[in-house]
Formats: sequence, C-alpha cells, structure tokens
Amino acid sequence: MDHLILKGIKARTVIGIHAEEKLAEQGIAISVILHGDFQNVIESDELNTGFDYVDVVDTVRSFCRDHRGNTLEHLAHHLALHIKETFSAAKVELTVDKPRYTGKLEMEAIQFHVER
Repeated sequence: MDHLILKGIKARTVIGIHAEEKLAEQGIAISVILHGDFQNVIESDELNTGFDYVDVVDTVRSFCRDHRGNTLEHLAHHLALHIKETFSAAKVELTVDKPRYTGKLEMEAIQFHVER
C-alpha cells in the first residue's frame, strides 16, 4: 500500500496537565502518514483522485486550534480518527511532538505515535 507523508506540520493548541499549559496555546509539530490506494492519481496525474496535502495540513491545524485537552495521547487518537474519516484513508499514522519541555527536561523529543 502506498502512503503520503507530511512531516512536521506546525500547529498551535491548548494541551497539558500543568496549570500554566491550560492558559495559552503552545506550539506542537505533527507528522501524518496517510495510507491508501494512489493508483488513480498515479495514472491520471490529477490531484482530485488522491489526497490534497494542503487540505490535510489545514485540517490538522484547524483541529488542533479547536482542541482543548490534557494529553498528547488523547489529541493524537482523536486527530488520527478525524483525518482517517475526513479523507477516507485506509490507515493513518500520526506522531505528535510537544517541544515545550524538551529543553527543561534535557531531552530531544516528547512524542506520541498512533496508528488508526
């Protein structure tokens, strides 16, 4: 099965368990892999027979902007389901990267990955 990969989509959302995280949006990065049948777009060379990545990016940003929650796990699960349904993908893989505390915790990344 072929797939489209969109890496590091920058979005803003309110997410976290700490009081200061609930007060303001913070930046996150999301990578999406959409699995599906790309044969029509391969043969026709027409985007309307495949996934329009601009629409996917806009959908990710809109969903994140409207989301309010505590955990990356919750956000990733619901966003993956939303993308899968919206774009009729066979499968969606999604990784959410929350860089806010990486420096403070002296680590490279805080990420959660789901497959739906």
